[in-house]
Amino acid sequence: MTDTAIQEAAEELQATMFDLLGGIAALERDVFRNIGAGDAEFAAAHKAVVDFAEFTLRPWHRAAEEALYPAAAPVVRAQLLVEGLLGEWQTVEQAYSRLSCVSTDRVRVAADISALRVLLVVMLGKCMDLLVPALAEDGIDLTDAAERLAAAATATAKQ
Repeated sequence: MTDTAIQEAAEELQATMFDLLGGIAALERDVFRNIGAGDAEFAAAHKAVVDFAEFTLRPWHRAAEEALYPAAAPVVRAQLLVEGLLGEWQTVEQAYSRLSCVSTDRVRVAADISALRVLLVVMLGKCMDLLVPALAEDGIDLTDAAERLAAAATATAKQ
């Protein structure tokens, strides 16, 4: 695989992660915009975040576990990072679990959504800024991972 192809795949991976961050930020803004709105509007904004986590973030992470993280196996300096990212995903799952519960406390729901966004900023930031560049520098073929993660992140939009 050429250096150009590796770099293009790395950029595609980073773009997918950036899109995920943009998606959760937009949903968070919508929740905050609807805090004072009627019950139906707020419930719809809350449900949109839960659906994003369930049908976009979870499939994306499954694809990362199957395609991106295994690619790091031969890169010694990335192995501990991957272990840390897997641990951070457990914290993301805990935030999602809180969000998926029905609640009438709008402030708590909004705070949980903000916490989820911050956790994703940290985790995906490490993927974009540390993991993907380390793999690309070592010449790891990221094409399959880029394709699978992009497909997982956009699968909901196609349904």
